[in-house]
Amino acid sequence: MEVSDSVYCKNVGIYAGQLTKRKSYKIIEINPQNIRIQNDENKLKWYAKWYFDLNNEPEIVSIHIDDEITDEESDLIEVSIGFANGARYWVVFTTPKYLDQMLNDENHFSAYHCIIIKNLNEKSIQSVIYQLDEQNELLENCKKY
Repeated sequence: MEVSDSVYCKNVGIYAGQLTKRKSYKIIEINPQNIRIQNDENKLKWYAKWYFDLNNEPEIVSIHIDDEITDEESDLIEVSIGFANGARYWVVFTTPKYLDQMLNDENHFSAYHCIIIKNLNEKSIQSVIYQLDEQNELLENCKKY
């Protein structure tokens, strides 16, 4: 990274409202750990370099709920996520109530790439996916097809 380079935000972190994931920012100043950019509030501010990358990440282009939600408060479903570069991932969503009921019959629950939310509905699922993406935590919670 050098002064005048355009960099892309890869992680909003604690700077919601100041940074936007995948948005391009021009480096105004630089030091070994930080870059100074004009943020979304039009203020010149220093940020750690690790919030940015020279290459932009592909955007989410689709979120598909693969299973029918039969009970918003107690169910387990799979969701597929598509990205602009053609990559596809999947993740399991479930609820605390579903896990509680399952543990009445089983002595454990083990799931790889599982996200627990209070209610299963399209709006909640999309919100969680975009929040995880904004924090650069989405892919680590998903499994690649």
